Amino acid sequence: MSIHRIVDVAAAVLEALAPRRCAGCGLPAAGDVCEACVELSLTLAPPPSRALAFGACHAALPFEPPVRSIVHHAKYRGRRGAAAVLGALVVERLWPALTRGPSHQAPPGVVVVPVPLGPRRRRARGYNQAALLAAALARQAGAPVAAPGHALRLRDTAPQVGRRGEERRANVSGAFAWRGPPLHAATVWLVDDVVTTGATLAALATALQQAGASRIEGVAAAMVQPRHA
Repeated sequence: MSIHRIVDVAAAVLEALAPRRCAGCGLPAAGDVCEACVELSLTLAPPPSRALAFGACHAALPFEPPVRSIVHHAKYRGRRGAAAVLGALVVERLWPALTRGPSHQAPPGVVVVPVPLGPRRRRARGYNQAALLAAALARQAGAPVAAPGHALRLRDTAPQVGRRGEERRANVSGAFAWRGPPLHAATVWLVDDVVTTGATLAALATALQQAGASRIEGVAAAMVQPRHA
């Protein structure tokens, strides 16, 4: 039996013993996210764009069910298919806001930059979920994604979960650098999976501005709404 046949048989046995379940609702599904959860996600009102120090931040979806669970599986459970669904939803929801104008064309020379992971998290997860979202947006735009190593996380920062706004800002202050070519007044779409306070995006945006970026727009799959909203 060939190695490919062995892998196929093993995958079939695993699927029979533990059928694939939707990352959103947990029910058996043909893919990583079932059609019902995709449709439910599309009924959720997009969060209003948020003004941050570097410019506007746009999110495709609110960080609530089933989106919260889809993001969690894409981020911590190795579900690349869930990240692919989020990428498609980012394009579907945010393309008009990012391109504006009647032609809905990407700005000339736009560069798509995913928020990088530190080495430890990158090894643990096996991939950067923000990079998968950025790739989907870049394909739609016909624009380049910043090469690995251009945007760097200089240290493995502590998780932001559970931290307050000031604590989040202090945690990521000075944590990023741009090691790519000068951005020469470029427009940058800065991509992450979830935005809470925007501290991570703002810290990386500082490094991009120092590299010459003139316009930066944040892009996220989901946004946590302020508690007073």
